[in-house]
Amino acid sequence: MSAIDAALSAIDRVAEEGDLAPERPSGVLELESVSAPVLLPDGRRIYPPRLHGEPIDELACALIDTDRPAESTFLRLIGPPGSGKSQLARCVAYRLWQARGRDVEDRHGVPFYGFVEITGGPSSDEYLFRHEFVPAADDAGTVRLVDSAFVQAMREGWVVMIDEVNTIRDVALLSINSCLDGRLSLYLPATGETVIARPGFACLLAYNPGLVGAQLGAPRPLVSEAMALDRQRIAGEDGLMWTPQFRDVEALARMIDRVGERAALALFVSNLTEQVQAGKVQDAEAAAVCRMLDQAGYAHLKVSATRRLPSLHGYPRAVTS
Repeated sequence: MSAIDAALSAIDRVAEEGDLAPERPSGVLELESVSAPVLLPDGRRIYPPRLHGEPIDELACALIDTDRPAESTFLRLIGPPGSGKSQLARCVAYRLWQARGRDVEDRHGVPFYGFVEITGGPSSDEYLFRHEFVPAADDAGTVRLVDSAFVQAMREGWVVMIDEVNTIRDVALLSINSCLDGRLSLYLPATGETVIARPGFACLLAYNPGLVGAQLGAPRPLVSEAMALDRQRIAGEDGLMWTPQFRDVEALARMIDRVGERAALALFVSNLTEQVQAGKVQDAEAAAVCRMLDQAGYAHLKVSATRRLPSLHGYPRAVTS
């Protein structure tokens, strides 16, 4: 059995069993240390983990045949919100775009490298993957039927990621069976056309239960403590219903890089305080986040209560008056 086959078997086994326990049974593959960063054209720096010593985004690319899409494996990216599924998908799309010798384009003012993302939800219908209705620029009050992002990806040979696929209604998912079962075709009833996917087309499915994705460049102690806190939430410890997502942790790390630890932490806890005051976060959850910061090595930034500075569990807030 090849390394890729072994990895896929282990991932399928964990996904089927729905094993979310922090302690994994012996024999289940663990992601290893992160690989060299991938610098995306928009400036984001992504650190994919390794599996069997190989960057996981490279393994994913090896399962996608851009010349013959019917031979590709439609990959599943499984992990909690903010764990890096979209970022890993972008790494895969960017590598495939480069491998095809394509130049990064400018679309609507942002770099484009053949990647589109679709999010459905419980309100999705059979048109989600087929058509979109947009206002007519030359005829006020009317709308026009245009290709969906999914159909555009088929026509142009792009990578498409369907996010939160497990929340999309069956009526929408059934509409693309003929595209994902090897036929790579999609019938558009509004126009009577059957679209066939061009070379380069690939589909990634992303949803929440299961494994954690890529590390997003935040300091390892901060990521480690954030993961530990989220495991407490999953286990039902301390009554936690909310913990920072990894995108929140990455945003904090970026602020630290730009303005330093003290100012970044002050901005972070100020935002957290506003969430508490708005009732979006409980005080116990905010206290748990502050303990997470302590354990990640930021306790030296806390201030004494005698200083009478606006603070949240010892961390000074970004208040100027």
